[in-house]
Formats: sequence, C-alpha cells, structure tokens
Amino acid sequence: MREELILAHSVMAFENLNEVLAVLDQSIETHSKVIKRYEDRLGVLLRQARESSDPRLKNAGSQIPMPGIAGAELEARSKNDNDNKKKQDKKKDPSGEEKGWIVLQSEDHALKLATGSESLIASNEISILFKIIETLKSKLPAMESSRKLLSELPSQGFRADQRLRVVFKDGLPRYVLPTTEAKSQNQKKFWYQESFRIAVLK
Repeated sequence: MREELILAHSVMAFENLNEVLAVLDQSIETHSKVIKRYEDRLGVLLRQARESSDPRLKNAGSQIPMPGIAGAELEARSKNDNDNKKKQDKKKDPSGEEKGWIVLQSEDHALKLATGSESLIASNEISILFKIIETLKSKLPAMESSRKLLSELPSQGFRADQRLRVVFKDGLPRYVLPTTEAKSQNQKKFWYQESFRIAVLK
C-alpha cells in the first residue's frame, strides 16, 4: 500500500486510473481484514467477560449478540449502554475523569494509560474496540463509493491512461487533478535480475 495513505492529508501521483483503483482496492481489503481481526479479538474478550465474576466486566460481556439480534440493533444498544455509562460516571466523578484511566499530558499531546484490575482494563479494551470497529465499518462504504465514482470517469470523457494527482484526506480521495506532465527520468520503473554471473575481464 502507498505509505502516504496513512497521512491525514496527502497528494499522490499516479500513472493512470488503474493505479488509483488498485490502491483503493488494497486499502478496502486492508480495512476489511483489520475489522475482522478486531472483531475476533472483541469476541474473545466478550466471551471471557460473560464468564467473569467481576460485575463491571460481566456487564460488558452482556453486549454479546443473542440469536435474532441484528448487528445494527447491537450497535445501537452498545451506544445507549456507553451513553448511560458516561452519564453515571460523570455523576459519580465530578471531575469528569473516566474510571480506569490516567492521563499523561504534554504541551502537544495527551495519552491515556489504562490502570486498575485486569478485568477493568479488559472492560476498557472492549469499549474501545466497539468504537474502533464502528468507525472503520462506517469508512468502508465511503471508500467503495469513491472507488465506484473513479471507475466511472472514462464514461465521462476522462482518459483512463492519463497521468493524474489525487488529493487524499484520511485515506479517501477528495480531489482528482489530471495532468499532462511527462514522466521524468527519475520516475521510470526498473527491474533487476536476481541471478547473475560475474565474468573476469581479460
């Protein structure tokens, strides 16, 4: 995958439209794999939570979907549970600090460190994983839509073999800038042969 995609904002040059589509396909595939990996981890934590004797962790384990509950309904329930939990935490702790976290802060950045019992840390990880999975899943449709829009450019008179620059924001294409720039000597791709012979010069 092109390394610039991890940047919040990037301007990337492509030799043709197929190169852009390939990068988007790879990004979509990566998102899907990561979502699956995080869901597997979340499943393990939720099963452990359901079997735990700790009431806080057991409560987090109750978010496991039961037969007949749709994913959207589970997410809505999870959101409501999190909202209610935040309200309760704020009532208990007037400072607004979240339970189980220590905030490490510098002038430019704040970092939260999980503290407390193993079950409290696991409960916080469950909460975080739910949020991350939801965020990644919400990004996938936008990526697929942008890929579809780009793939339809040739039907609007755009030459698929034309060079272009694409401005990405948070991994999504936002601006497409067709260019007639000639390919520079430095940008030429080359391949080398791994097996070779050394001949002695006479």
